[in-house]
Amino acid sequence: MATIALAGNPNSGKTSLFNRLTGLSQKVGNYPGVTVERRSGSTRLTLPSAEGGHEATVEVVDLPGAYSLVARGRDEAVAFEALVGLTGAPPPDLVVVVVDATNLVRNLYFALSVLELGRPTVVALNMMDEARASGLEVDATKLEQRLGAPVVPMAARTGEGVELLREVVEEQLATPLGASPRLWELDADGEAFITDVQSSLQDRPGREALAVWALSTAATATSEGLSPHELAASPLASALERATRLVADTDEDLAAAVIEARYAVVRDIVGEVERRPAPAQSRTDRLDSVLLHPVWGLLIFAATMAVLFQSIFAWADPLMTLIENGVGLLQSGLRSLLPSGAVVDLLADGVVGGVGNVLVFVPQIAFLFGFLAVLEDSGYLARAAFISDRWMARIGLHGRAFVPLLSGFACAVPAIMATRSIESRKDRLTTILVIPLVSCSARLPIYTLLIATLFSANERVLGVLSLGGLMMFGLYGLSILFTVGVGYVLKRTVLTSPTPPLVLELPPYRAPELRSVLTRVVDRCWVFIKDAGTVILACSMILWALLYFPSQVPADFELERKQASVAQIASPEARGEAEVQLLDEAEAARVANSIAGQLGHALEPAFAPLGYDWKMVVGILASFAAREVFVSTLGLVYGMGDAADEESLSLRERLRDEVHPDTGKPVYTPLVGLSLMVFFLLALQCMSTLAAVRRETRSWSWTVFAFGYTGALAWIMAFLVYQSGRLWGFA
Repeated sequence: MATIALAGNPNSGKTSLFNRLTGLSQKVGNYPGVTVERRSGSTRLTLPSAEGGHEATVEVVDLPGAYSLVARGRDEAVAFEALVGLTGAPPPDLVVVVVDATNLVRNLYFALSVLELGRPTVVALNMMDEARASGLEVDATKLEQRLGAPVVPMAARTGEGVELLREVVEEQLATPLGASPRLWELDADGEAFITDVQSSLQDRPGREALAVWALSTAATATSEGLSPHELAASPLASALERATRLVADTDEDLAAAVIEARYAVVRDIVGEVERRPAPAQSRTDRLDSVLLHPVWGLLIFAATMAVLFQSIFAWADPLMTLIENGVGLLQSGLRSLLPSGAVVDLLADGVVGGVGNVLVFVPQIAFLFGFLAVLEDSGYLARAAFISDRWMARIGLHGRAFVPLLSGFACAVPAIMATRSIESRKDRLTTILVIPLVSCSARLPIYTLLIATLFSANERVLGVLSLGGLMMFGLYGLSILFTVGVGYVLKRTVLTSPTPPLVLELPPYRAPELRSVLTRVVDRCWVFIKDAGTVILACSMILWALLYFPSQVPADFELERKQASVAQIASPEARGEAEVQLLDEAEAARVANSIAGQLGHALEPAFAPLGYDWKMVVGILASFAAREVFVSTLGLVYGMGDAADEESLSLRERLRDEVHPDTGKPVYTPLVGLSLMVFFLLALQCMSTLAAVRRETRSWSWTVFAFGYTGALAWIMAFLVYQSGRLWGFA
């Protein structure tokens, strides 16, 4: 099957064209070994033949948006490797370079880079409708003559010119034009360097263009204090090494020389093919005067982020509740249809419950990526990164990290997925690793239970603020402090790299295309379900087994004697209540005897310095399924039933009344409560988040590191809280 690659700058309309060509025949995967998504689809084309023509299915691949083939981010590296054929698949049979007609200078720079690779290429001159609306004229015929490749004027959003593009693509697949010559040149030394690097490429196609790429990559890496392989991991190692040596032996800035030479040609071409109207303030300029204003812009940005946060935090909640209720009904239905035993418990709690743990995140992911797609397509997302960059740069992060970090207050899973907009691998990793420290909504039930149980939550401080509200505010403030602090440390230790410069295109404001937005939302949700969901389901079943086996109530519980005692109660209502209480007590005994209960006893010495007993440890183990499960697990181990929640008065009273069997002192004290809240604030107690980290980093090493460092940090800080409190006499 022939392959067509769509390449172009971000915001050039490449994805709209991809949707036009492929319709619903799309699939989303990943390039081998990296997290960058590979979107592909199929289309039917009529290819000329001796018999007059035949229909064939052609694969269309939507490459990541890139400004250059010299990569500063993984997206650009993957685009280059896919065009050259270094991603485990052969190079495309044809490249369609999508060029924004309203921004020719920037777009043609990338188009020249692609044409120099020597692959059959068609230039899709997109957004001609917007160019005409602004009075801009572009001579496509002259542009075709200058580039030496077919140029098709079109507008992907409206469908204008798409059929003509299909016809040109069909012709080029059958009888492609020869390679386009390089339209620029360097001085004598620069040309000698290009020739020298070509010698290390043997007979690889496009040797000259690859030599230019190697020199530019080596020069860029050297100027930024990086290894060339940090900018672009590639099998072209010999060319990179040769280019690095040449760059080290010259004072000439080869990367800048190549950029200037290309742009000189681009400016000459644009001057010949483009006619602009008299300068006038555009709609984009008028909007930017408000949206980028030092005061109004900041207020609008804050309001926009508040709406985004609200969409994840509150608007998704009804759908999440609906999914949880549906899972609960399905579990009840299975229990009513099948005989009780290990099989039905596995199906209901392990399989259905595990699937529920996956699906419950889908509404949040859908809202987040739908909102981000609207912001990106409208042109505002680049402005948001611009506004937030001045704060993020102080801890060494890119402005694009702001939205994922903000989203983490709702849920870390979609927040980690949102880091894909960050170009630098190290900046992206840093953001992923600190997102678990952002206090997500799943921690709220734990905070609520402990504050209401162990503190006078309604007591007024300074006559205005409630103690509970003040403590909650303090916990969120502590979360922000640790997130910023750990990010600062990571950027200067294990992920050290220069503070990234903010290089952004501020695209014109456009109305988002509903089809494009919905496509991206569906893609993101499906990728999460398919990839992260498998890990979550497996962990859910393992946790179920730990809490279920052995399934027998221990012999020393005296179940038969208690059952006989309950049967003698005369009142049916009282007898019913006693039976429920007995079942809860039996379940508590069974959990205590389970593998998780035995692990709780075994791990108790490791958690005793934090003030925790084995029952809390069981709750911590169970909360790996989801942090809020800590509350219902406490209900189980204290014989309150698994329906207990943070609002349960009986559970609060049970926790207040719990005493150490040896000393008779309360188990749950305000100091223990603070220690527990700090532990859950910092520990990565969430298998869904770990699954998201694994999926986005494609590395078990970074996943283990995230779990390990947050766990160690949580233990140390909880230890300091508890032990320092004891020293001050608060135990």
